[in-house]
Formats: sequence, structure tokens, C-alpha cells
Amino acid sequence: FEINPTKYYRLKNEEIISVNGNIPLISNSSTENGVMGFSNLEANNIGNTITCSDTTLGAETMFYQENDFIGYSHIQHLVPKIKPFNKFIASAIISASRVSTSNQYDYGNKFNRVAMNKTKIQLPTKSGKIDFEFIENFIYKLQKERLKNVDSYLAASSLKTYTLTEEE
Repeated sequence: FEINPTKYYRLKNEEIISVNGNIPLISNSSTENGVMGFSNLEANNIGNTITCSDTTLGAETMFYQENDFIGYSHIQHLVPKIKPFNKFIASAIISASRVSTSNQYDYGNKFNRVAMNKTKIQLPTKSGKIDFEFIENFIYKLQKERLKNVDSYLAASSLKTYTLTEEE
């Protein structure tokens, strides 16, 4: 990965975030895929990448960003140098990064860009090279299986959908 700080607007939150915005603003959050809110401003970072806060204790703020987005202060942008790259491969890399960085960092020893560049992870290989085809197929099958389990649960509980209505 090429790791650099995200591009961000030097504006106040209320100047960036919009109730009817559709461009994600990625922050230091460890929830909601790092999305702090949405904006009507132009995206200034490319999608199909990974983001991670450099003020945290490890890779718990590492998320795949499918779409172009707006960065926030202290968010690192991990642009893949590998091809192919997609949400399935990103999922495996993020999981491996979280395992690798668990309990290694604290408030005095941050998971910053230097630490990110030094992080070693384990991924499946074939003939001495990362087996991206296996990773992609494995993660796809896992996600498909989980969705099937959700559908089975909905059917068993007489629910027709997991999309909530306005009233719910």
C-alpha cells in the first residue's frame, strides 16, 4: 500500500456535514465504517481503498472505503498497489491487520503511518505468492453463507424483511 494522510477540508464539522449529503466523511471512529456523517462537498479521496486513524491503538479503525470520500484529520489513506483489489481482499487484509496489531499499541505508542508500514500480516499463499483468487472466493462464500443464515432466520421468525420501516 501507499500510505498517506487523507486529503481533508480545513473546515468546521458543521460546514462539512450536511443532512442531505451523500459523500461520506471518514473520521477516527471505530464504528460505522469510520463514517462520521455525509457531505455535499466534493469527495477528495478515491474509493476502493482502506482508511485507518493514526491516533488509535491498532487497526480497529481500519475500514474498506468502496466509494470516494472526504477525509478527516489523522486519517491515513491506504491506496493498494496490488491488483486485483476489492472489498473481499480488503476484508481479509483488515482482519489480518487487526489480529496482527492486537495489544501492540497504547496511548503512548500509536498505530501511526510508520507502524502501519512495518506491520506484517499473514495471508494465504500459493506458489510463494499471495493467493488473491482464494481470498476473494473464500470471503465471498463466507458472506454469502451469512446472508443465507439471515434469510433462514427471517423465514423461521415469520419476518419478511430486515429493512426497518420509518415507524420501526
